[in-house]
Amino acid sequence: MMAAAIETDVVVVGAGPVGLTLANLLADLGVKTLLVDRARTVSDEPRAISITDESLRVMHQIGIAERLAPEMLMDTGARYFGRKGQLLAEVRARQRRLGQPAKSQFDQPVLARFLLDAAGARPLVTVRFETEARNVVSGKDFVDIELASDQGVQAVRCKWLVACDGGRSPTRTQLGIVLEGSTQVERWIVIDVMNSPHAPEPFSQFHCNGKRPCVIVPGVKGRCRYEFMLLPGDDPDGVLEPESVIRLVAPYQTIEARDIRRAAVYMAQQRIAQTYRKGRVLLAGDAAHLMPPFAGQGLNSGVRDAANLAWKLAALVRVEASDALLDTYEQERRPHAAEMVRLSYRIGKVVMSTSPVATALRDGAISALGIVPSAKAWIVGMKFLRQPHFVDGCVQTPSARVPQAAADLVGKALAQPRVREADGATCWLDAVLGPEWSTLHFRPDGHIQAVRQGSAGQAGASSVVDDLDGLFKDLHASGAVLLVRPDRYVAAAVASPDQMTDAFRALEHFLPGLGNAFGTTALRHASLEDPCHASWSPPLGENTQQLHH
Repeated sequence: MMAAAIETDVVVVGAGPVGLTLANLLADLGVKTLLVDRARTVSDEPRAISITDESLRVMHQIGIAERLAPEMLMDTGARYFGRKGQLLAEVRARQRRLGQPAKSQFDQPVLARFLLDAAGARPLVTVRFETEARNVVSGKDFVDIELASDQGVQAVRCKWLVACDGGRSPTRTQLGIVLEGSTQVERWIVIDVMNSPHAPEPFSQFHCNGKRPCVIVPGVKGRCRYEFMLLPGDDPDGVLEPESVIRLVAPYQTIEARDIRRAAVYMAQQRIAQTYRKGRVLLAGDAAHLMPPFAGQGLNSGVRDAANLAWKLAALVRVEASDALLDTYEQERRPHAAEMVRLSYRIGKVVMSTSPVATALRDGAISALGIVPSAKAWIVGMKFLRQPHFVDGCVQTPSARVPQAAADLVGKALAQPRVREADGATCWLDAVLGPEWSTLHFRPDGHIQAVRQGSAGQAGASSVVDDLDGLFKDLHASGAVLLVRPDRYVAAAVASPDQMTDAFRALEHFLPGLGNAFGTTALRHASLEDPCHASWSPPLGENTQQLHH
């Protein structure tokens, strides 16, 4: 029996970490969101295990960073061992730039539960498990779908639908969006164990022995991940038996059957959706891209999708943006996701080879590179793992008048130092910027003035702060102004406040009223006085005045 139809702003299909992240972000921007999933609840399988600073910045914004911290092994690096067991390279944790550890090891079921709790605390999010989304029809002004559950079938009409329903995405299949790429020939045995007795070192281990390559990723609270290559002749079912698992892990750790949390065989894929959008339906997370695990970018790419998409959908729901803004989602996210797919595949081919000749050449080449300082810094600093840099999309190419240090930030994630406010309190920069658009003016007097998006032709709250970590030292007293998007990417840079009109004009194709949302007075006349001083507090009461490390 068909239940009464309902309407909502956005439907998110899939309650994994990406779908939950998107739902939380949308709610914080005032968007009524319905999140549906076929499962009984969030998955308890420990799949993704690496989380980056950019993803943790989003988790802090959602308000779960404090709960998540004790569940993570933070500031982790990697060690690569050659075919004879020798250490080839050690990659140490990078300096913090976004206010969070560059890389940490976490537990996906824990993250999913925290995100679900956060969604449950947001009145604008409705979560429905054991519910299948089907018969998606994208129209000119809305999307119609059916939700099927044990209670029957219900029609839903929404303005936008986002499919976060995994690598086998039924939504993507129904829409006829094809995946480009291939499935790797190699299969891997994934083993998660509990009760590891030793305090973990903050390093993943890549044992590139050429016989049975192995990856070991430590965690906290006794958790540890092992990944072994499945060799020709191995029985895919037999290797998952407790006795076989114990034998595989034995060279690295002694375990018992009760310590095995999960054992599975998977086949890595390097595939990406031909398009991320069809009408009013969009893809995010594994529904949009699938990649081997060697670069640790699968879940993090999905969180980047959610952060990029949330504010754009919110602007469209509020009728503040043109449809062209939503096209920038694919423009900005697909190239970097494709790059991460290729990089993950290449890392796997190099470090996980079983060819005697190839492994000998690899070990010799890496050892030789270690002699050259610049090459060693490139490897040890993981500079091959490039961060997103938008050259197309909702960004403005800076003019020649803009200081180079400011111009270099356009299209990149804004650094997040600790800052001191006018009243002497310290907090992270994001707490000053708030959840919407903002500007940062590096004033000639050495202070930084942050102005938040306002409304009705009036500028929002203004704060004067000082950079305590020196992350903006190259912009100190330069007079330059950065225009910062809600996802903390720099959309534009100008040489002085009186040029901000040019930046707003360059983006008016996407957001016609953006300039009006800032007014002019605060941008043109920055002073040490800060009558509009205020600080935005993230949802769920996360204390922004206490710095989280």
